[in-house]
Amino acid sequence: MSVEQKRFLHSSVFFVLLASVFTVSMGYGIVLPVLPSFLERLPTSAGRISVPWHTGLLTGTYMLALFLFAPLWGFISDHAGRRNVVLLGLAGFVGAVLWFALARQLAYVYAARALAGVFAAAVLPVVLAWVGDACREQERAAAFAWLSAASALGFLFGPALGGWLASVERIGGIAALALPFYATAAIGGGMWFAAYLWLPVNPMRRAREDTSQPDIPGLFGLLALSLLVMFGIGSFEVGLALQGQQMLNLRPREIGWMFAECSLIMILVQIFVLPPLLKRVRSRLLAPAFLAMAAGMAMLPFAPAYPLLIIMVGLVAGASGVLIPALAYLVSLAAGTRQGAALGKQTAAASLGQAAGSAVAGWLFAVLIGQSFWVTAALLAFAAVAAFPVAEALKAGQHGY
Repeated sequence: MSVEQKRFLHSSVFFVLLASVFTVSMGYGIVLPVLPSFLERLPTSAGRISVPWHTGLLTGTYMLALFLFAPLWGFISDHAGRRNVVLLGLAGFVGAVLWFALARQLAYVYAARALAGVFAAAVLPVVLAWVGDACREQERAAAFAWLSAASALGFLFGPALGGWLASVERIGGIAALALPFYATAAIGGGMWFAAYLWLPVNPMRRAREDTSQPDIPGLFGLLALSLLVMFGIGSFEVGLALQGQQMLNLRPREIGWMFAECSLIMILVQIFVLPPLLKRVRSRLLAPAFLAMAAGMAMLPFAPAYPLLIIMVGLVAGASGVLIPALAYLVSLAAGTRQGAALGKQTAAASLGQAAGSAVAGWLFAVLIGQSFWVTAALLAFAAVAAFPVAEALKAGQHGY
């Protein structure tokens, strides 16, 4: 690793990029423990079936917007520069969060959530592409692990903050449920100013040592696996929130702590376990991680009490904490110098999977409680089998996978 790259990984620029990912992830996670209760107070969404349905659809709407716009933002950043796209994404995300907090009609809630996804898509893949530009292959695994940990930390802080603020007893009704969104907007506004001050206009780009092979065999398989793992995450998030509220009678604060535990395990795995694991086995870790995630999902319906549910959540979190950054790292290696476009596609595939998982989980929970976990477990088991030929294709396409 060059001196320039060492300085980048320890610079204020890398810190701001980490903080940007944290902010957007927090804005997504802060909704999860609050959303079912928020919907119950809207006049057009009363009833046990409609709340799970709209919970899944609203979560899926955010991810669908990411799917539609992530490739576009990645392409634009390849040509117009990373900094401008990141600043626009942060500003738009703050505005969308404020609109969500003020919305009192279901149509406006959907519109605000979709807009938040549109602008989040201008941050996540572009930050990954920025780091892909600045880091050589040897250090990219660690950098991507830190970015994934920042995302998990935001997801940890978001639900915990959302559950706590929504439980403020001196503010009644929907007013208390809107407090988490105002807090997110304030943090996002501060993050925009930090990005404006410290992100350089012309970020450095790594040497073009791999221009002869911008795409390799196995890239499509990696995108498909990204879709499947995020389908599992989307189904897991919505199913967990609904099971906690409607079957275990948990309060938003307790649901928030479950998501916080999930994120904490992901952070620990991504910082301490994943980087050395990727250097040793790389694509061979995909199949075991998918299998572990499938096992955790299949056992979630059999967790009748809060302590046992925490154990199952930990298993799913550990496996997904390996898979998410590992897939982004492998896609980045396959991308050559086209980091923005390739990682935009990967973010789009992951977002489509999470949108579908969220919507399917909400629908299945409303119709047949518990079925969403088993459907997701079956798909993840299929992904574990599919990971073997993908790993072989990567090895055949480029040495070292």
